[in-house]
Amino acid sequence: MKKIIMLLVMVLGLSVNIFSNDINYEILSIIIKNINLDFSFFPTKNNWNRNVCIPILDTRYKKKYQTIITNASKQEPNFDGKYRIIEFGYGSGAQMFFIIDLNNGNVYEGISSTHGIKYRVNSSLIIINDPDTVLENWQYWDEDMPNWVFIAYVLWENNNYKKIVTINPFNE
Repeated sequence: MKKIIMLLVMVLGLSVNIFSNDINYEILSIIIKNINLDFSFFPTKNNWNRNVCIPILDTRYKKKYQTIITNASKQEPNFDGKYRIIEFGYGSGAQMFFIIDLNNGNVYEGISSTHGIKYRVNSSLIIINDPDTVLENWQYWDEDMPNWVFIAYVLWENNNYKKIVTINPFNE
């Protein structure tokens, strides 16, 4: 049944959002354990041409991180066959990332997270805010999941993000 639902999501481009003001640890645990989106469901279709690219820093924000972007562009892909993801912190536990297309140098801004991201070189799936880390950190919150915490399963398709499933208690 799960594979049929995933097939419908992939074929029809459906996006599922799970929002609830009453989400708690038990509910979140059940949701996370039953979503079970595996990286292998979204295999890469990309190949790296093995050339060294010069990153295109076409915004002030990208230029601000010129050193880490340039250094990362000299490394091998770590995401979706031909891309390099660079993660970095930018204060108060927040993280950000860039995606570099190692074949042409294009640089794409990531999605801000608070609990890291998961990705694979052989898959186009990105998990924003690692569900296991979110559950581990629940003990530091009083009762409810803070409004800034969300979990998103995102596909990287045609150089854009396509959300598949978002878990957020406050429907942001």
